[in-house]
Amino acid sequence: MIRRHLSTGFTSVACAALVFACSASTTSSGPRALDGDHNKVADDLGKLVDANNDGAADTIDINHDGKQDGPEVDFNGMMCLALDTDCDGIYDSLDCTGDGIADVITAIQPPAKNVPGCNSNPLMTAGSGGAGGSGGMPAGGAGGSGPSMLGSALYQGAGETTDRYAESDIYRNGVGYKFIANGWGSGWQSHDISYNGTSFTVKSLNGSQGADYSPAGYPSMFCGLYSMKQSAGTCGLPAAITSLTQVKTGWRWASNGNNGQYNAAWDIWLGNGTTLSAYLMVWLRDPPGQQPAGAAALAGATVTGLPGTWTIWKGAVDGRPIVNYVTAEGQDRSELEFNVLDVYHDAMTRGYALPGDHILAVAVGYEIWNGPVANIATDDFYVDVH
Repeated sequence: MIRRHLSTGFTSVACAALVFACSASTTSSGPRALDGDHNKVADDLGKLVDANNDGAADTIDINHDGKQDGPEVDFNGMMCLALDTDCDGIYDSLDCTGDGIADVITAIQPPAKNVPGCNSNPLMTAGSGGAGGSGGMPAGGAGGSGPSMLGSALYQGAGETTDRYAESDIYRNGVGYKFIANGWGSGWQSHDISYNGTSFTVKSLNGSQGADYSPAGYPSMFCGLYSMKQSAGTCGLPAAITSLTQVKTGWRWASNGNNGQYNAAWDIWLGNGTTLSAYLMVWLRDPPGQQPAGAAALAGATVTGLPGTWTIWKGAVDGRPIVNYVTAEGQDRSELEFNVLDVYHDAMTRGYALPGDHILAVAVGYEIWNGPVANIATDDFYVDVH
């Protein structure tokens, strides 16, 4: 059974936090105006704050660094920084957590992406101290460039399930993903999994590997077209590889003392059009007694955008090529952010077969060969497609 409710990681918010999901973009008389009241803020993003009634919007220090960052907006009781992410003169998004990233985006007329020369967010400009401060980096660190996008998300869609094949549409900062319990293995026995947005916890899982060494299950979250299912809304996948400039993804998880036979891995599906053609995996945990499909092709590999060194395995699953980038056994990485295209191009440069002209999906989860395991937790996961 599945028990569901709607929540966020910080405070209750209205449907406007779900891009394209709740706020109507048209009316009976035609398209809805983005800024119908002409206050330079999209009409579904709340109201400018003017506490002293001087006719000018108050400003907010959203990241608490002692500097005023920009106009303050009251979004259903949550004080946020107004952002104009496409530099068209109308505030189209809100940063409510002080991480420099839009947490709420207007659903009336979504802003354009990658507008040349546009960077209106003072938290993301050169010389800014940003919102992250100087705190330590969890083990594994972040690959790629730019500030971390982990740890400051608004979540919607939550529940708990014991159903073997349960699934649910969920949202992170208004972007749609899908949770699947995914107890697909022949040796699966039972599980109890809770989820809240793209965070989820495998409270328990019992089972054993199949006769072909397949895992009992792979509880996971994904963006795109995966396992014959499409994630909610528009996360940007599937997409033609030639149309993409970046597919940044990040994941933070914790073993909470579980040292058994399970991995923690990205599973990236490639396709010819929407037909699955190959697999690309990145393992943050290599469990004792188990190994990736195929055979080790290269040890000690350095990869653009990935920290440290990796062992590359290649082989085939169900007749389709697979390439695995695997961290060393006993050296689990609890956090990583990287550009999927960097890893894909690394594999192609080395001559490994990865047929397909589309990235269909980016998923993360735990392939669990033998239970019981308990309380393996994902704190946050995202995919950012450009």
